[in-house]
Amino acid sequence: MNNPIIWIRGDSWRANSYVVGNILFDAGVSVESVLPFKEQIDTIVLTHGHIDHTANVAEIAKICRATVFIGKYDLPLFREAGLSLSNHFGEQTPNCPAETLEDGDVVGEFVVYYTPGHTHGSISLFRESDGALISGDTIFPNGSFGRCDLPTGNYAELVCSINRLAELPVRSLWCGHGIPVVKDAKRHVLLSQYEVPRYG
Repeated sequence: MNNPIIWIRGDSWRANSYVVGNILFDAGVSVESVLPFKEQIDTIVLTHGHIDHTANVAEIAKICRATVFIGKYDLPLFREAGLSLSNHFGEQTPNCPAETLEDGDVVGEFVVYYTPGHTHGSISLFRESDGALISGDTIFPNGSFGRCDLPTGNYAELVCSINRLAELPVRSLWCGHGIPVVKDAKRHVLLSQYEVPRYG
């Protein structure tokens, strides 16, 4: 049986986080909001390196004694304030130890999909058994998608990534910002696929 996906809502500029079994996906939310899960979390997966997804990863990792993972090509964002946008929010880069993930890696119940575009190293995670897609800032509900005009972003890569995710049998969409879509989410992914060419 699949572990339930627990939504920790992002507030202000901070992104959503999700707890699935022993894994925390993204770590921009407050440390206090993660404390109820500290005994079960031993792995933190970051969908990309922007500060709104990583702001509290160092402290959360320390409290949970967790290993941090990030997409291979976003490791520079984890280290450089100009790339992670830390300087826009008066924050510091996490600069804590992190291991890297590549396309096809498996983390818990999820397969890693390399989905560049919003950042060059963005990843999404898909659980085939129930069609759950953790999309970071690649795809949002209602035909929306992540911007690609920030450092390391790329429009052509974003289009390819959305097209790739649109091929998956998605049933629920767990997005980086906004309210997750817990059923019939495939149409939201297809709508993003339809809308994104208009912005090229």
